[in-house]
Amino acid sequence: MDLTKKSLHTGDWQPELRTLRYFLCVAEEKNITRAAERLRIAQPALSRQISRLEADLGQPVFLRTSRGVELTEAGEILSTRAYAIMAQIAQAHHDVTSQAGSARGVVVVGIPPTPGEFIVSPLLERTKRDFPEIELRFVEGFSRELEGKLVRGEIGLAVMHDAPRGEDTVSTELLVEHLYVIGPCGSLDRESYPLNDAVRLPLIMPSRQNYLRILIDKHADAIGAELNIIQRVDGVSHLKSLVRHGHGFTILTFGGVLSEIQAGTLEARPITDPQIDWTLCVASKSDQKSKRAIQVVAEVTQEIVNDLVASGIWK
Repeated sequence: MDLTKKSLHTGDWQPELRTLRYFLCVAEEKNITRAAERLRIAQPALSRQISRLEADLGQPVFLRTSRGVELTEAGEILSTRAYAIMAQIAQAHHDVTSQAGSARGVVVVGIPPTPGEFIVSPLLERTKRDFPEIELRFVEGFSRELEGKLVRGEIGLAVMHDAPRGEDTVSTELLVEHLYVIGPCGSLDRESYPLNDAVRLPLIMPSRQNYLRILIDKHADAIGAELNIIQRVDGVSHLKSLVRHGHGFTILTFGGVLSEIQAGTLEARPITDPQIDWTLCVASKSDQKSKRAIQVVAEVTQEIVNDLVASGIWK
């Protein structure tokens, strides 16, 4: 099949949701036969759907190999867009089915990896127990990503730091966290670190577009200090791994290393002079605030964070 010419004019493409679902299943399985089994359709029928999709787009979305299929560059772009579309459909279902006095429907919750480690499981457990007509779906991402997804309607609720303020969004404070110097166990010899001393340590930090990095840079600039960054890492798990193995120090919230502190692989000391606060919030779009299911999930999230703080686990 010649895919070099587009069969549709730009803007005319209107695929069925089923086609996008089939495409995503093949992308996840990386094998058309396995995807057909998972979808419970015949393999030739699925192959025809994918071929028709590629013909409509005028280019291949999969590279065929002896082991199965891999996404092409076009396929990667379509995959990202298709997942966003499916998330919007799920949120649209919630918007339509939820009623003012009834906690029911789908709620898509966006949450960063670290708070999610302690919130996601009890949130799912309590929601299933107390509000069985609510279906939770979780999306992981950092605060900047979640802000965009919230604005675009891909998620209904976001747990994030420093939620945006404006007419389109509303937020409720969950916890005011403070920033800590983080190092391997036995490496920090003070009870606390003035910011001017903390930034002089050999630091492993995310790049400047990261919200936490922006916050630290702002406070460092205010006292005329500059961060001594020896390694940039845009991923919390990789960053903490490098610190655990002695490659340097970092600056995070206490909650960001809670698991490692409990396991005895990292230690934390508060930053002082000045103390740096970072507010964790739960946010939704203004037009979603009145939805009972959104309210319920936000309230349960607040209860979970309060319990963690009251027990001394999170501070």
